[in-house]
Amino acid sequence: MNKDPSNHISGSDNDATLPRAKILRGRKNFQRLFEQDAKTIRNTVVDLRFKILETDSSGCLMGFVVKKSLGKANKRNRMKRLLKEAYRRHQNILSEAVETADITFHGVLMAKTINANYADIEQNTIALLSKVRDQLSTISPGHS
Repeated sequence: MNKDPSNHISGSDNDATLPRAKILRGRKNFQRLFEQDAKTIRNTVVDLRFKILETDSSGCLMGFVVKKSLGKANKRNRMKRLLKEAYRRHQNILSEAVETADITFHGVLMAKTINANYADIEQNTIALLSKVRDQLSTISPGHS
């Protein structure tokens, strides 16, 4: 492994990175996800809310939410880091389906607890992303 000029360690060519451009940001985007017509898939530790938007561009943006009522800020931040890591490692499950369907996908992974370990979070995230991928295969482009 060598460090490139940007001071990042470069391992293999297919590193699964999660750049800021792929993270859902902005009040309007989050408000859209919490409207009535957004779809929700539930699991034991993590829920996934998503919406397929009708825009000219295609891509997949994901947000990460942990409610304030779940605990102190340091525990919530740790949970968000674990959610981001699980998504980063397995984002290809969903991103390939979004690219082939040529749609714009906005989603948010929401933690139900702050006491979960990484293995449970990762397992739930994989299951949720797989369910969405299967649903996307039945949805025609441009329809939510």
